[in-house]
Amino acid sequence: MKQSHESNARSGRISPSKRLSGEIGILLVLLLILALLLAARPAQGAGTVGSGTSGSCTEAALSAALSGGGSVGFNCGGSHTITLTSQKTINSNITINGGGQITLSGGGSTRLFNLQNGASLTLQNITLQNGYSSSDGGAVYVERLSTLTLTNSAINNSVAANGGAIALNGWGSSDAGGTLIVTDSSFSGNQSTAAAIPGGGNGGGALYITGGSTATVSGSIFSNNVSVNGGGIHILGANLTVSDSTFSGNVANNSAGGGGGGAIYVDGTKNFNGTIDISTSTFSNNQSNQLGGAIFSFPEGSGSTIIDQSLFDSNSATGSGQGGAIYHQSATKIGPLTISNSTFMNNNAHATDGSASSGGALWLLDAPVTITSSTFVGNDATTPLPLDPNDWHRGFGGAIRTSDNTTVVSSTIVNNTAGFSGGAIAGPATVRNTIIANNEGDSDWGIQQNCTVELTNGGNNIQYPQKTTGNWNDYECFGGQTAVNPQVGTIGDYGGPTPTVPLLAGSPAINAGSNCPAADQRGFARNGACDIGAYEFGGGLLIISIAPPWSGLNNVQDVTLTVQGAGFTPSTVVRWNGANRTTTYVSPFVVTAVLPSTDLDTLGSYNVTVYDPDRSLESDPVSFIVVSELYETFLPTVLNP
Repeated sequence: MKQSHESNARSGRISPSKRLSGEIGILLVLLLILALLLAARPAQGAGTVGSGTSGSCTEAALSAALSGGGSVGFNCGGSHTITLTSQKTINSNITINGGGQITLSGGGSTRLFNLQNGASLTLQNITLQNGYSSSDGGAVYVERLSTLTLTNSAINNSVAANGGAIALNGWGSSDAGGTLIVTDSSFSGNQSTAAAIPGGGNGGGALYITGGSTATVSGSIFSNNVSVNGGGIHILGANLTVSDSTFSGNVANNSAGGGGGGAIYVDGTKNFNGTIDISTSTFSNNQSNQLGGAIFSFPEGSGSTIIDQSLFDSNSATGSGQGGAIYHQSATKIGPLTISNSTFMNNNAHATDGSASSGGALWLLDAPVTITSSTFVGNDATTPLPLDPNDWHRGFGGAIRTSDNTTVVSSTIVNNTAGFSGGAIAGPATVRNTIIANNEGDSDWGIQQNCTVELTNGGNNIQYPQKTTGNWNDYECFGGQTAVNPQVGTIGDYGGPTPTVPLLAGSPAINAGSNCPAADQRGFARNGACDIGAYEFGGGLLIISIAPPWSGLNNVQDVTLTVQGAGFTPSTVVRWNGANRTTTYVSPFVVTAVLPSTDLDTLGSYNVTVYDPDRSLESDPVSFIVVSELYETFLPTVLNP
């Protein structure tokens, strides 16, 4: 009986393990209830500024809304301006959406926002104006590790020592810095007031990006911003990516010597091995009174500058008069500049300080430079000073002033002018598949019209006209090569993202090239026997690859096909066995199309082509294969027909 009693007693006790299990169960239930309660509550947001009237939209109401973090909206009864009396410090993640109706003004006396402690501020559909700071960042200052995102917004007429609109600062080139993302926004009339430093430094009329930071700008406009360096953007030990943007009327007015860059100034990239990447953008009527009417590029280290599918039109470098569009110099002789599919027209380098005007479009020094499928026309390097016609200070390198490591491929350099010599190119270069014609060196001697020295002939080049005197200084571009008239037309829009100079019917450049890029400057496919210069006569359509190239009957569904190639325009249509499919134009080199599932429900090989109805051109076909089963693994795709 005793044993039985003890057994029953043991069975009536709660063991420690069971008690702990029960407590955990209760805790889980409580946590579940708490989670449900939190989910049922509205998300904590910063709230709304205003209650439906303009009078309710005050600085105090904005400050109260910002204090909650999250999202800030406005209910002001329509368009409204809130003038701030002090900057708003952002220490958390906040999104401010002005709905296209709200302007925040600093009244010319205060900065608007100061981001600190890794905060993230997103500004959408809003205008910031009349910000002011005696230090950096007239409208917004972004401390290292913080992020500013600007979308469909504008910053106007703001002033600071550096970065009239925005300053993004880190602690050095190798620092993490901060992040700036600008999309579909504009910067106008902003100003940096910091004094110039001899040799460069200070500036950024709109943006001042430093200390290992990263800035990405797309679909945006920079107009009439002013500073001593980088009227639009100043880069110091940071990375920059620009696409689909316009820089117009920006000014760098450096009085200390050195520096410049009417639109963009670069002094070192992130870690001194980063990148300045500019594509599908336009630079027009920007000015520098020192170096680089549009861009001053001094990458330091191995940092690289890339220009693609961009237009430089009527930019100007006065004062020292070097690099009407771009001045590029490598401090270490390894910082490359790559230019492709771009046009330089009507830029000028006009020295007014007694220096020699040089590099109407490009001024290059101590850097590896590659120029491919690009056009130079109407650029000028001539001093406006009253000098003797045979004074070399009048100018040289109407289009390009080179240094040793310059390569020019499949480009067109015509109708450029220098005040003294080298209407096209001053200095050495290796040149292939390029037209150099009708450039003018304006000395009384009539010598060195196209080039100041004999270039390294990489083959398949055209020069015109022949030298006109027997003077030993009268270098041809390509010694011993007979001159022929390339028969080119006038610059204009002949398709593609930038203006080009066309070949006329019967031009000796037609089918006379070799080893050309797959596409010409416009993105049109080169024919089998390619043409000399940046323009392919009768250039067509080319498919390089499609993705995916196959599908399986085990998974029949609509597929988005990505087609990579050349010669695409907004009217290009992808065809499936001759039938048009819904197509989206991405670039001259990429289109996508939707293949409906009905295209993919039968075994077989199908022809994919691209067709341009405007030019009645169609590419050669590539095959898309429908198989029985398609398996996807981490290994190469396995087909089981």
